[in-house]
Order: sequence, then structure tokens, then C-alpha cells
Amino acid sequence: MSKYKKIMSVKGIQQKEVLDAVHRVDRRVDKPLLSKIVNDVCLPTPQQLKVICDTLVCDVADIYDPREIALGTVSPDSNKNTAKTRARRDNIDVYNLTVEIPRDVADRVFAPAALRKFGCTKKSELIRRFIFKLDAELSTGNKKAADGAGTPPTGDTVNT
Repeated sequence: MSKYKKIMSVKGIQQKEVLDAVHRVDRRVDKPLLSKIVNDVCLPTPQQLKVICDTLVCDVADIYDPREIALGTVSPDSNKNTAKTRARRDNIDVYNLTVEIPRDVADRVFAPAALRKFGCTKKSELIRRFIFKLDAELSTGNKKAADGAGTPPTGDTVNT
């Protein structure tokens, strides 16, 4: 059962009441969309989430884990950075990589102390270095690197 449903059940609030409140501030939200939000298929916008929390008399953290949603507000500076990043990507040939790895491995490898051991401050910097290292090994004809290119690396371990 989703956290939404638990809160609504405990407080005796029907989904229709939530829909009516959200619909007053955002006409795009209809019954199917709210159902998707309640069933954890998609996230609400910050404005929609505020109304939902006000209606359910709860906090954002009662519904979402911090990893699921950004709890802070978007600053104007981050909008500028996003626009700059998009403009940069439009002007160069960039491959955007998305990968899923086990949470425990990510927590160890991407911990700030582990990143510092590799001389990095950001996850993306570490991944870029690794990709460039693989590329260099492949381009020099390093047979060992080429043979293992399709398997996860086993040599570099991080102890935290």
C-alpha cells in the first residue's frame, strides 16, 4: 500500500477530496493523473505536492523518502545552470549515460570519502575518468582491457 493510501485511510480522507483540492490549483490534474501519483507511478509538481500535503495535513517527508523527491525548492540559479547545460549539450556531441547499480555498491563507491580517494569530488567526475581510462586502454590495444570490456571491473575496490 502506498504511503498516500495509508495516510488517507488513517485520516479518513477520500481521493476525491484530494483531487478537488489539487484541481483548484492545477486544472490539468484529473482522476487518472492523481491515481498515478497516489500509486507511485509519477511524482506531483511542487505546487501539486503542497496542496496534497495541505489537504492530507502531512509533511512531504511523510509521503516521500528524500531520495525520491527533491525537498528543497528550485532556485533561479539552478534554472540558469540547467539552461546552460542544455545549451552546451545542444552544441556538442554528448552521450548521456544512465545506469542502475546496486544501492550498497553505489553508497560505498560514491561516498564522499571514497570519491576523495580517487581524487574526485563528484560522481560524474569519477565515471568520466573511468570511461576515459577504458577508452585509452582500448585505443592502445591493451588486450586485457579489451577482453574485459563487457564485464564489470573487479580490480579497483574501495574500502570505506
